[in-house]
Amino acid sequence: MTLTLIWLISFAIILFLSLKRWEHGLGGVFEKKLPEVLRTGTDERWVWCPALAVLGATFVVRPVDVLLTLIVITLVVTIGGKLVCWAMSKAKLH
Repeated sequence: MTLTLIWLISFAIILFLSLKRWEHGLGGVFEKKLPEVLRTGTDERWVWCPALAVLGATFVVRPVDVLLTLIVITLVVTIGGKLVCWAMSKAKLH
């Protein structure tokens, strides 16, 4: 119950702060980094701010789990990329 309460409080704080700072820089970062396909055209703050709040609250409650997940994802992407590059070099493309 305590973890749930901590998660809800940190979620609310992160959501409030990210919504408050959207116009002053956070929205510009998303606008610069996101490709056109991922932009909804409407007010994107109601999509990205809750997503950031969920990730941030989860990181506050279980930081080791989040870090280990990021390490595993990084390893899978790196090894997959190397395998694809190796397979493309061996394939005869003529």
